[in-house]
Parts: sequence; structure tokens; C-alpha cells
Amino acid sequence: MIARLAIAALTIILLGVAAGLGGALVLPKTYGARSEILCSISQNPRNDPLKQDRELSTHLVYLRSRAVLGPVAQKQGRQFDDLAQDVSVQVLNNSEVIQVEAHGVTRLAALQTLQAIVTGYLAFISRPTGASRNLDTQLADAHTNTTQLQTRVQQLTTAVLGGTATQTSLDDARAQLTASLDLEKAIRARIGELDLTGQMGPAAQILTPPYAMPDPVFPQPLVAAATGALVGVLVAGAVVGINARRQALSRI
Repeated sequence: MIARLAIAALTIILLGVAAGLGGALVLPKTYGARSEILCSISQNPRNDPLKQDRELSTHLVYLRSRAVLGPVAQKQGRQFDDLAQDVSVQVLNNSEVIQVEAHGVTRLAALQTLQAIVTGYLAFISRPTGASRNLDTQLADAHTNTTQLQTRVQQLTTAVLGGTATQTSLDDARAQLTASLDLEKAIRARIGELDLTGQMGPAAQILTPPYAMPDPVFPQPLVAAATGALVGVLVAGAVVGINARRQALSRI
């Protein structure tokens, strides 16, 4: 009985591996392309590590923003969200290097998409004047919102004293006012940084030009086989457990 159960378990596991490999062969393949971008953070002693991390994080956002991906998606006749799902970015090993990866149905499609993204990104960050105008617009909008909230807080304060408004509504308005003031402060700080550096964040340059990855990023045969094996182990364990229980009950 033990030998039969062992053979059955091994067979189930092998079937799981075969199913995983078969799925990897049948499923449509997705290919990838990569590039590395060096963001040269200013070495000013006044710069703190947290600020440098924020600058790098900002560039990660730029690479996946509508400002960069939007024109690429429009040129390819795709939706922005659809393209964004095919793009991933990360900082490598706590360095100043950002790795950008794009996926496509073919190696050429992935490579062309990545080249367009990198070109658009470099063009975007080289426009400090446009960035300054954008921050000025954001600051004006934030200040207008702050002014409106200050008026609302004053009105609600009077209304609460007169019994025509609740304390909760006043507290909510005060919280919104605090958030708006914080936003103004953050935007002013960013404008100050641009004034000091004369540019939009750290300078960036291509460290590794876009290249197509040789193997598909999905599905991966080894991962599929491992997944199938894991499923097989779980099923085999359940089968062995059920049979063991039956044997125990039969002896009672």
C-alpha cells in the first residue's frame, strides 16, 4: 500500500510539472526590453539622503506619468492604463541608477516601446521652464483653495456658534485647510529647489541603451514547472492523507 501511494503521489507531481510546462508552451509569450538611466544627484553637502531618495522617487513617477507615457500610448493607438501595465521602473541596489523595463508581444515591440519612453522621459526632464510654470500653476490653484477653505472655516465657526452647523463639519473644514496649507508649503519648497539648482531635479543620462531581453518574461517554463510541481505536491498530499485516513478507519 505504501509503495502504491508513493507511486501515485509521484505520478500526480509529475503530471503537475507536465501541466505547468504545457501551459508555458501554449500561453502567448510576452517579451521584455530594458534600459538603465543614471540620475546624477547633486553632491552638495547640504543635501540629505532623504531628499536624494525623494528626487529619485520623483523620477520613478515621471517615467510612469501621463506626461511621458501618454504620447507613446497615443502614437501606438493604446490606452494609457494598458501601456502603464507593461512598464516597470525601479532603483537598482540603493544606487542612482533607474532600471526601466517595457513588455510587448514581440522583442521588437518591447524595444520600440522602451525607446519611445526613454526618449520622452529625457525630453520631459530637460524642460525646467515648463516645470516651473507647472509648479506656479499648482501653487496658484492651491492658494485659491486655501483662501476658499479659510472663508469656509470662518463661516462654519459662526454657524456652529449659532447652532446652524455641526462641530464635525467645522473639524473637517479645518483638516482640509491644514492639508491645503501643507500642499502650498511643499510646492513653494519645490520651487525654491528649482531656483537653487536651475534645473528639474537631478541630471539624467542613458547608462545602458535600450536592449531586448533574449528570453520571454512570461510565461517562464521553470516557474511554470515549479508551480505545477507545487500544485501536484498539494494534491498528492491530500490523496495520501485521505487514503491514510481510510486505512486507519478500516482497522477500527
